[in-house]
Amino acid sequence: MHFTPNRLEDHWLKIKPLIQKEWSLLADSDLDAIDGHFDVLITLIRQRYGGRVEIVQEAAIRDTLNRLLAKVEG
Repeated sequence: MHFTPNRLEDHWLKIKPLIQKEWSLLADSDLDAIDGHFDVLITLIRQRYGGRVEIVQEAAIRDTLNRLLAKVEG
């Protein structure tokens, strides 16, 4: 199954701790502000971690989110 922002919102409460474990620079207050919104999550990860070109970075984030969502859906 492919990642969609709605899947993130649908499983937000279950995936939130996995996201914080994966991206530990995100604080509890960050996760509260994200509230399952993909675009806000991407923005905060980019701000905290910097790094690669945005398109490549977003693809890597989507891949990780797919893996985490598979855990909570599985």
